[in-house]
Amino acid sequence: MKKLTYSLLPLGIAVGLCLNIAPASAGLLVQELIPNAALSIDGFGSTTNSGVIQANIPAGSTIQRAYLYATSVWDLSPVYGVTFNGNTLSLGSATTLGPNSNPATTVRWDVTSIIASSFTGGLQNFNIVENGPVPTNDGAALVVAYSNPSTQGFTSVILDGELSTTGDTVQFDFASPYSGGDFLVSLAASFSLQPVLGGSGQQVTVIDVTTNSTNNRRLTTSAGGADDRTTGQTSANGNLITVGGIGDNPANPNPTIQPNPFGVGNPDDEYYNLALGNSASATPFIQPGDTFLRLTTRNPSNDDNIFGLFITSAFQISSANITSTSIPEPSITLGIFGIGTIGALLSRRDKKRNRE
Repeated sequence: MKKLTYSLLPLGIAVGLCLNIAPASAGLLVQELIPNAALSIDGFGSTTNSGVIQANIPAGSTIQRAYLYATSVWDLSPVYGVTFNGNTLSLGSATTLGPNSNPATTVRWDVTSIIASSFTGGLQNFNIVENGPVPTNDGAALVVAYSNPSTQGFTSVILDGELSTTGDTVQFDFASPYSGGDFLVSLAASFSLQPVLGGSGQQVTVIDVTTNSTNNRRLTTSAGGADDRTTGQTSANGNLITVGGIGDNPANPNPTIQPNPFGVGNPDDEYYNLALGNSASATPFIQPGDTFLRLTTRNPSNDDNIFGLFITSAFQISSANITSTSIPEPSITLGIFGIGTIGALLSRRDKKRNRE
């Protein structure tokens, strides 16, 4: 993908919220809410188990928090530890994400000290090796929260877990109305394939947005896919991961286009700016005066592992009232803050067979 840098416009607008960690039934939980910080986000997937994962951190920044995630190949194998920038990260030293709402297993390591001691400024490669059989983990994600004078007035939020395939809902209620500024949302998902090899089915995620000013507005029908696999590799178990971030464009996709089932590529890169509109309407998804934001997701193929949602907003959030609720079957409406999932009508068995 074409590399580009996207800069936020700090507006220094204070928005008050009251932090309420989501209940145990939720798929994604708030791990960090970091004021005056922005996020660097990247994904890695390789069937050879080794390569690089990137961070884009301006020189002179302070590293506030850094997490490395690793996720298994659905129910085909366990997740394995990794060697990151020369540091062995054992499975025993990781936090397993919960609630465990699908057959995948995802873990998280705190790598703040590693990043803080080794970043040089700008776009930087970090070596990563998956310590297991080939292929092993389905991929990894690196999320770094950093601060410097240009990030004053921003707020970054890190949510992670494992989204239930039957559905979850996350809503952010603002104590003071939104007043403007970029609102970047990044989705991290593994075991996601577009197009399905040798078939006509699709694995896609649908995202709908609701605020005071809009109701169930379609953000995308094509999230998902192996966008962060190593260049030159075909999609296969071991690299079926996508993480919106470095190299991706936050301009919102056409909300009706899905990937060509017999072609290559994905019209969505899992990186969105809700302060913008899309090709269906130039009206922004979130507008001044809105007091809440809700995102709903659907994944009919029941085999995406959505494990992360990362937000950087150009208005300052001092705290957050965030509620997250699982939606039991037979409902297919899922929600997470800023993400949605709808998959091709493939069974997990069919999809697994196509990927092996």
